[in-house]
Amino acid sequence: MSRRVRVGLVGLGHMGRLHLKRLLELPAAEVVALFDTDSAVVQALQAQGLPVVPSYEALLEASEAVIIASPTPTHAAYAEAALRTRRHVLIEKPVTTSLEALERLLTLQDEAGVVALVGHIERFNPAFQALWPLRQQFHHFSFERLAPWTPRGSEVSVVLDLLVHDLDLFWALTEGCIADLRAVAYRTFTEKADTVQVWIDLVDGRGASFSISRNAPYRQRRFLAHGPTLWAEANLLTRTVQLWDITSNPPQSLPLPIPHADALQAELEHFLQVITEGLASPLSLEHVYGVMLWAWKVEALAEQRLVFAP
Repeated sequence: MSRRVRVGLVGLGHMGRLHLKRLLELPAAEVVALFDTDSAVVQALQAQGLPVVPSYEALLEASEAVIIASPTPTHAAYAEAALRTRRHVLIEKPVTTSLEALERLLTLQDEAGVVALVGHIERFNPAFQALWPLRQQFHHFSFERLAPWTPRGSEVSVVLDLLVHDLDLFWALTEGCIADLRAVAYRTFTEKADTVQVWIDLVDGRGASFSISRNAPYRQRRFLAHGPTLWAEANLLTRTVQLWDITSNPPQSLPLPIPHADALQAELEHFLQVITEGLASPLSLEHVYGVMLWAWKVEALAEQRLVFAP
């Protein structure tokens, strides 16, 4: 039986509580420290008999691995402190709000020789996993991610809040080089972009469009993928996939097994396995660097073309 990893968790908001629930169920994890700056959250955790600590420094002292689920603007400082003390880290997306901060983390990780991953949870979505083996057969993609308004995540634009999920999936599927990038953006509730339309063409001829909003009346998370012979629709909310052979007339529906898995649990198990077994990870800072370069290019373009949409 592999050893248990001593894990500390900083940030016990919505996503942090989801992390905590899964961690407490994982045999490979020992939750040794929890830290949050909200006194009400702290009191609730203490009432449950959970290992709350009074400071982030105390969390680092108790842990060998740290999960950072705090608000995005705090990610860089928490991650830097963890890496300076040679702690493994899993940082919720988006990893940082600037290229300079991410490059500092890359340097610190290299010096510390520890694991540093980014929590792009959709990589573990069963619908995405089902299509992963077929990725070379798809040339064009269309992503749609819509959500009703909520203040959670609004400290950053919709680019870093929601679009980054789908940029990451497109990056994972292609690892391509951009030939052309176009974007339009609209703000409604914040001073930043709340809705974006994005088009990316890669130098090899593949491409994608993205329709992303946190101002929608309903939730939608899906993408279409197609190539010369196959057409697929992946619903990331229902975790289902439809696949067709488009060389036949009419197109023929093809069976496709969907793995049964909890995406967050799979992400945490991956993090722990990378630590204990020394595996390479597609969610390392080095791999996510390319995704974030795309995100910041879109962010800069969106800011130039930001329109108020009442």
